[in-house]
Amino acid sequence: MEALPLIPGYSFQNPCNHDHKLKQKLDHKDGYRVVRDSFIGTGRRPVDAASSAYSGRHYENFLQYDPSLTYGRNKDYPCRQVIPHYVLFAQKCLKFKAFFRQSVFNSPMEHFRIRHVNIIYFLEDDTMCVIEPSVDNAGLQQGKLVRRGKIPKENSPTFYHWKDLNVGINISIYGVVYHTVDCDTFTEEYMRSQGIDPGNREQPPPDSYTQDRLAKLAVSRASSSRSKKPRPEEDPRRRFLEFDGMVLTFDAIWNEDSYQIMYFLTDDTIAVKEMIRPNSGKDPNRMLLKKTKIPKNWTDLPVWYPSIYLERTDEEVVEYYCPMDLKVGETIFIFGRKFLLLDCDSFTRRYYKNMLGIEQPPRIFPTTSSSSRCLASPHPTSCTSLSKKSKKEDVIRQIFNHPKKLRYLMTMVAVRPEDEGREFILEYSLSHGTIKINELSRKNSGRRAGCFLASRHIPKSHSKLENCDEEVPIYTPRDLYIGAIIDIFSHRFLITGADLFVMKYIEENQDKFPEEVVENMRSYFNRVSVGSSERVEDIKDDHLDNFVKTKKNDCLIPATKQIGLSPDAQKIDSGVPQPQDEQTNPCQKYERDRSLPKQITWADQVQVPCTLMTNT
Repeated sequence: MEALPLIPGYSFQNPCNHDHKLKQKLDHKDGYRVVRDSFIGTGRRPVDAASSAYSGRHYENFLQYDPSLTYGRNKDYPCRQVIPHYVLFAQKCLKFKAFFRQSVFNSPMEHFRIRHVNIIYFLEDDTMCVIEPSVDNAGLQQGKLVRRGKIPKENSPTFYHWKDLNVGINISIYGVVYHTVDCDTFTEEYMRSQGIDPGNREQPPPDSYTQDRLAKLAVSRASSSRSKKPRPEEDPRRRFLEFDGMVLTFDAIWNEDSYQIMYFLTDDTIAVKEMIRPNSGKDPNRMLLKKTKIPKNWTDLPVWYPSIYLERTDEEVVEYYCPMDLKVGETIFIFGRKFLLLDCDSFTRRYYKNMLGIEQPPRIFPTTSSSSRCLASPHPTSCTSLSKKSKKEDVIRQIFNHPKKLRYLMTMVAVRPEDEGREFILEYSLSHGTIKINELSRKNSGRRAGCFLASRHIPKSHSKLENCDEEVPIYTPRDLYIGAIIDIFSHRFLITGADLFVMKYIEENQDKFPEEVVENMRSYFNRVSVGSSERVEDIKDDHLDNFVKTKKNDCLIPATKQIGLSPDAQKIDSGVPQPQDEQTNPCQKYERDRSLPKQITWADQVQVPCTLMTNT
């Protein structure tokens, strides 16, 4: 079996072999570690001839000879280490400066804009991105315009490679044409090392709109710098050490309220604090304005300045308030609010006298004397002083005239077409002297009937006062007569009718009314009594269900219920004949009740106890 060739199919295992011992190969000889190799294998069987080809005796001298001991070892150069592509070009990119033209529609100032961008090519993975540098107040969405990725060429399935990029060429990226004008130093050196000559650098075109904005900004800054007073540059730390804790305090008034204006010498800021009076109902320690620099003219800003969402800075403000501008008796404007300086503390007076050489005037007490003319205000107390006491109410008048009211029918003098035909009822309270106006309902008018003006004193329009001590004139029954036009808060009304109680009140108090008003009301009610035979229709109102109006004379007359009348009650018959047939159906009875003559009584209108009614 040993003579068989060692090819597949000719090797067999000997089942009689039970010795599998392997001869030891590692040994020591003369104190050295040696390897004993032989042709004897496992179980002392011969090994393969190929592995022991050089184990013969005639090769022993050849195997033991080492030529490197005689000639030395060959100095072979080591193989160069292989560096991956993504490691070699990590964080290395090519940068090209470019621009593209963006069209602007529906603008008379510009037709296109030039937008400058940077095209960055990453060498590690052959990707590209387009980034637009941010420009201040551009109003456009800037930053990364094209995200990083492989950019396909236009009308081609391939992607852009760095060999396709150069200076002075057009690159189409997703439909936008970019023109490259420059590149950085690394890009230029890399392209030259690869045998590509970069093109000549070009000057990027300017943006006309940006140039116009810069020109306007330069002009505004130049004008503001010329108008500004030269301010010496001071070290804020020196001011802090010198003026720390020093505050100029002034007492001032605005809108009849007391305030304290504090000027901080450390940083030239002003704070305004409201001085709360006892039992005023306001929160204590209320700051109207925190520490800030106050410009003298806070509305003096350029036309183009976006003041809606940007705060003004030192470049826009021409001049701030300084200690020279604060004097007792003068008025300062803090963001449009008018403050009158009344007094200052002792430290402020010493500072002005010793440091600035200015003697502050003595304290000013707010008085009502004034030579100026005051226009009437909707609020009667708007022109009164702080020290003036409120007017006491006439309690006797309120008790005696508690339920009495004078009612007038009015129409609005139409300024707009939709105000045509609007009717109102004016109620004058004899107990308080206030006027209340209710609007009557009208079908398909689109307006809700009800209270048009709450009860209040109504001043006369365009009335002027010679002195602020005088009271503002208000409307009284002397000003209310048929045909009178009254102006109530810029709304003009024409009085067209009156109540029967109005005539009753005028007749009993003729000494309080002019003769013209008495004759006007008498002639009006005479016409009403002559034409009282006409049909009367009800005025439907949620708050005034007890009023009726004639069509011809527009007379407002109070209707009464069918109750007993007092001897002094006035009666007006409509003149409509009463029906003779009493046996009618419900519908005919309802129509008959509507056509019955209605008796008008002053007692039902006044609604007061009989004791007061007989005294009046």
